[in-house]
Amino acid sequence: MEKKKNGKRETMTQTMSQTMTPGRILCLVLGICGVLWFLPPFVCGVYNIGGSLGMAISVSFLAGSLLLPLFAPAWSETGKKWCRRIFYGGVCLGGGWVLFLSGCMISGTLQSLPPEEPHTVVILGSKVNGTVPSADLQQRIQTAEAYLKAHPEVKAVASGGKGQGEEISEAKAIQTALVASGISPDRIFLEERSSSTWENLQYTKEILEEEGLSQTVVLVTDEYHQFRAQQMARQQGLTAFGVCAPTPWYIFSACWARELLALTWWFFFL
Repeated sequence: MEKKKNGKRETMTQTMSQTMTPGRILCLVLGICGVLWFLPPFVCGVYNIGGSLGMAISVSFLAGSLLLPLFAPAWSETGKKWCRRIFYGGVCLGGGWVLFLSGCMISGTLQSLPPEEPHTVVILGSKVNGTVPSADLQQRIQTAEAYLKAHPEVKAVASGGKGQGEEISEAKAIQTALVASGISPDRIFLEERSSSTWENLQYTKEILEEEGLSQTVVLVTDEYHQFRAQQMARQQGLTAFGVCAPTPWYIFSACWARELLALTWWFFFL
């Protein structure tokens, strides 16, 4: 009996070692790299749909690379051939789409040149933990602070509503932090109704019109967010430029993945 068990174990080990195909190796590499890429936000307690989906896909690649040898021997050659085609096709299409969208994000940062003409600064909101700005939002606030101090004649709109887990609106958190840093409250207008980037810009435009402010806007947001934010602003008739706030490195992968989903939605549905 013991010999049979050992023989079965050796056969399984031999099968797994003999099936280190290019597809399985690729699956393993993608899985390991993906887990390492998406792990920092989870360790820091930052969760969003992009990071969660990215981690799930990475774990699926790992599981596939480990479990494939257990099922592959039972498949017909035709089945194996079609599985390989679907897998490689999916990786190529998905990888190509990710590269394209990442290129769009990069192009948004390259076009981020503030105008010399009269303009209005628009600080786009992000998560507030109770009353405390998240690390992401704090970077936007600090970037806006530096810009407003360098351009004392410029007025600003702090944009962002109150979401789940937030005791104050994102706009109010931005205003409070800027005033505490020495920016006059008279220079800051609040937009507290929005729950998305599109609404940020839609409701901000209404404020610009009501207050007679310049509709040439300088958007203060993260690098990964600039492309979509500027394109949406232009769709709504604003002349848009940008000043990039640096994204904290330990949450970048989750933010980048979430933006991939948001850009995909924007390209196909807006």
